[in-house]
Amino acid sequence: MATRGSTGIPTLKKRSQNYFSAIIRMNGLGGIIVLLLAGLAFAQAVPYARTYLKSKEEVDSALKEMQAYSGQKLPIVEGFVAAGGKPLDQFERAFYEYSIDLLPGTSSGTIVRVSAKITAWFADRDPAKSGYEVLPSNGRLELDLLDRLQDKFGGKPASSTQRSLSNSTIIAPRPKIDLPGLPGVAHSAATNPAPNSQGSGSDELDSLRTKREAAEKRMRELSLELQSLQEVQKNQARPSNLVVVKKPGTPVLAKPEQGARPLFSAAEEDEFEFIGAEGEWIHVRISGPSRGYIRRNSLDLPEFIARRLKSPDETPSEETALAFRIAREENSSFPGNWEMLRGKSVKIYTVQPVSQGLKDTNAQAKLKFAASLFQKFSADSASPAPEVAGIVVIFDSADGGMIGTTLGNIREMALGSLSSDGFWKQCYLEPPEAFQPLPKK
Repeated sequence: MATRGSTGIPTLKKRSQNYFSAIIRMNGLGGIIVLLLAGLAFAQAVPYARTYLKSKEEVDSALKEMQAYSGQKLPIVEGFVAAGGKPLDQFERAFYEYSIDLLPGTSSGTIVRVSAKITAWFADRDPAKSGYEVLPSNGRLELDLLDRLQDKFGGKPASSTQRSLSNSTIIAPRPKIDLPGLPGVAHSAATNPAPNSQGSGSDELDSLRTKREAAEKRMRELSLELQSLQEVQKNQARPSNLVVVKKPGTPVLAKPEQGARPLFSAAEEDEFEFIGAEGEWIHVRISGPSRGYIRRNSLDLPEFIARRLKSPDETPSEETALAFRIAREENSSFPGNWEMLRGKSVKIYTVQPVSQGLKDTNAQAKLKFAASLFQKFSADSASPAPEVAGIVVIFDSADGGMIGTTLGNIREMALGSLSSDGFWKQCYLEPPEAFQPLPKK
């Protein structure tokens, strides 16, 4: 019977994946590594397989000890997937899992057939085009698992043969390329020396050790650069209504009820856009039009969302305060013709509706979402002399509209010296009718 790894879909934690882009700037050994990895980028048509002179039970036990049946995160996708039509540095939150078959071999041995499934989030500039995609493995993960299994058994595998089994073909694995100094990759030169290299084995080991130490030093430098890039990405504009998963394996369900069909299991620190709350369930956006539900106690909520959920009078829903999401934010000159901010630098938020229903983007929803942005800016702005004179919210929706206000008005509202009605009367509303409630029928 075939034994396969468990399936799952990785989800939302942001990572800056320019790691191998930085490696391209390496000289010497680093450049060789990149060229060799590029040579490995081919679409894998069939699984990789090897025969081991061990029983099926022994092989299965070894694979379990190696945790081969559980999925793992990939820090990057470069070097692990075949080249495709999309830039690899735009893929985030990469995840892989093995599909493993244990088949009877000759001489009481066992054939291990393995293929790797890699999934990652593609972050397109157009949010509607973003989403999870399955990427073709270039064979590095499969060969690494077979090599580690071979090392665990302490010997070479039995000769691999090519034969047909049902509708699939088993092939002998391709020779592993010698990548000295690259973590997680076995050294062919060290394990399979050439016939005439016995006399110089010690020199080769010393050379490999020196190269490995140099590569590890360079890896540490690149790790620091990666951390710097992650900080840059962290400080870039991003939606303010993201909820964060607390524990790995948190189920995302199709409906807000116990026993509903699970869509997938979320990983720790995965992030989702908040849509609304239904009792103990939080409605979240997965990708594009995909939606799901997660228990509220399994999530860390932004402070302004948690505060509103605690207040029965301000519970957000798809029809009210959180009907929009931030699409872009920037500092620029005031785009309107209002004397209070004309020619001055302002913070501009461009927001888009979460759903397409006009009732979800009515005047009340716009005003509440704008108020939440003003409150958030007031709480986050600790500088006594901010670089901007006011805040502008542009609604990129069917009925549109723009709201602008000065920092002075925001401070007065935060201190309670300006009522809600008084605050909106002192704001710039363009056009005014876009922020007036519809007449009752």
